[in-house]
Amino acid sequence: MRIHLDPVSGIAGDMFVAACLDLGLNRDELTQALGTLKLPPWQLEVTQQRRMGLVGTHVAFKVPHEHHHRHLPDILNIIQQSALPPAVQHNASRVFTLLAEAEGKVHGIDANAVHFHEVGAMDAILDVCAAAFAVWRLNISTLSASPPPVGSGTVRCAHGIMPVPVPAVAEMFRQHRLPLQPGQEEPSGELVTPTGAAILIHFCKRFGACHLPRIDAIGLGLGTRDIPNRCNGLRILAHKEDPSGDPVQLDRIAILSTHIDDMNPEWYGLLWDQLFQAGALDVAISPVTMKKGRPGVRLEIISPETIAPSLARLVLNHTTTLGVRIQPCDRITLPRNSQTRSTPWGELRIKRAGHHVKPEYDDLVAMATTMNWSLPETQARIAPYLDIANDNTP
Repeated sequence: MRIHLDPVSGIAGDMFVAACLDLGLNRDELTQALGTLKLPPWQLEVTQQRRMGLVGTHVAFKVPHEHHHRHLPDILNIIQQSALPPAVQHNASRVFTLLAEAEGKVHGIDANAVHFHEVGAMDAILDVCAAAFAVWRLNISTLSASPPPVGSGTVRCAHGIMPVPVPAVAEMFRQHRLPLQPGQEEPSGELVTPTGAAILIHFCKRFGACHLPRIDAIGLGLGTRDIPNRCNGLRILAHKEDPSGDPVQLDRIAILSTHIDDMNPEWYGLLWDQLFQAGALDVAISPVTMKKGRPGVRLEIISPETIAPSLARLVLNHTTTLGVRIQPCDRITLPRNSQTRSTPWGELRIKRAGHHVKPEYDDLVAMATTMNWSLPETQARIAPYLDIANDNTP
């Protein structure tokens, strides 16, 4: 399942869990999974409520009042000693680590030394673990989100009156470069909580407009308070991938490009190797005609969006260009995996994506060299061993 979050009124951990329950997450399975956490007795309250005329799901964890605060190692230990699936434990632990790193940064102490107040309370532990369980149980493969509003004014925290967004949320938005919802009047009060921000940072792969090919299901998780002229809810739009077909994957990349007409062509070889070593997904050079009729080349690099600036600096350092263009871009790809096939002439690695199968070039060359065949002859001989119809690999 691929989902898109529409945080029209921000995001909190309980709102995300409520939206997932509204989307179809089984309440009994969730309660049973969370029951393996070594915590004092608690109850999950799930109700259907209405905000600004819209009906959605509201959740609240009813927990006892606690007099002690937890540190990050305490919380991680509770998660790791549970019977939650390994993927759920990993994601929940990562969300709390993001919280601790942000709190440590704003308070000037190590993440492990942070005294968790609101986010270390039982309901926050349950919110985060419930969110991680929901992503796992609903088999959510891709999560995107529209930029959220963060609110305005002040809020009372464990440390006293704090501006909105609270320091930990502001720090997470700064560290991870999360975009804010532009051009709208911010409602008074806190709209993005620390747990909501950490969930968004850890699970969300891209921010912007919804790019789902269709909407198959909708979940609406409601917040507790009423907000004037706005539905206090987090909406999930979901696309259920067809298991009978070849599902496609949507991710966010960057395309770097520059035109060069005054560089020694021999230098491109080293640049090529350095770009791939630095994490480039693909590199291409094509001839172009530049101003005054000078022949030149267009250098184009496909890169993960997060490392595009570092690759641009690499190009500036190792070429004669004076500028590099960076264009964020959505990409749709077929899921791919690597397999090994046995042939009469030895093992052969292959790449498989949908109905496309291709032998690993280095293995093909090694086999051709060993057998004293040409590459076309080697390709023809191994073709029967690449037949998908004879493949029993799931």
